[in-house]
Amino acid sequence: MRPWEEFEVSSWPQVLEENRGRRVKAWVQSPAGTHWLRKEPKESRPYELAIEALVLRLAEEVGLVAANGSVCTWQGHGSEKRGLAVELFLDRDREQLILGSTCLRREDAAYDPEAKWAHTLPRVRSVIDAAGGSRLLVDFAQLLAFDAWIGNADRHQENWGMIEPTGAGDSRLAPMYDPAACLGAELLDGDRHLSETTCPAERLLRYAGRCPSGFGDGSSPISLEQAVREAASWPEWQDNVRAWVAAFAKGMDTFEAFLPTVPSSWLPPHRKLFALRLLEHRLRWLERQI
Repeated sequence: MRPWEEFEVSSWPQVLEENRGRRVKAWVQSPAGTHWLRKEPKESRPYELAIEALVLRLAEEVGLVAANGSVCTWQGHGSEKRGLAVELFLDRDREQLILGSTCLRREDAAYDPEAKWAHTLPRVRSVIDAAGGSRLLVDFAQLLAFDAWIGNADRHQENWGMIEPTGAGDSRLAPMYDPAACLGAELLDGDRHLSETTCPAERLLRYAGRCPSGFGDGSSPISLEQAVREAASWPEWQDNVRAWVAAFAKGMDTFEAFLPTVPSSWLPPHRKLFALRLLEHRLRWLERQI
């Protein structure tokens, strides 16, 4: 896996504002001239930063195209602040990111991006198929499979998108981004799920089974397990899922070896253990689906 990095970005000037989403964000420029989205965590989720940086590396390791992100620090209002820096993954002069919500609205003017249950997999499939057919559908199905493995609970309509050329050329699926709602990021320290002694395998499986998805069925949100069952009917899933799951299984060893390189100040040992246990359980569940 790509080595763990921590950037000190106090000297990186802010170049653009970013108002999308609920977390505080700003575009900053590195000494090399590249642009990075600097994100601050939610107060209730201090380990979300490290989890996102870790999962982006894991995605690369198992063959997904993913954003490049690392934890970072900077001085703000007399104290050190912590965040995540994600490198810009498109050429602003030649390309534009079209969020999933906009893609869906193009297809159906009545689509309400605020209604999460309207963000259905058949609707998403239709949009992606129109943009690039099987080529892009395979990429999106792989993203869904990876989400199922890590337990990403929030692949909502703005957490995926298409990169379109401003001139001639083909569209492509945006690299995976914002995979932070996974691996127990929402759990508070002291939660019994985080203890190996008080969270037996059965409870861990129940926890995994309650994971939402960010998709709906038209009238209500659906779970990640339901989303997997829907995606499993796609030919792009059926033709490739065995290879994807095999890559996830191989990635487990790499992940376990990589975890000790993550400083405990960013992700404490009990959080690392929970992440590892959850990935193992979810991998076994995925293997049973095929």
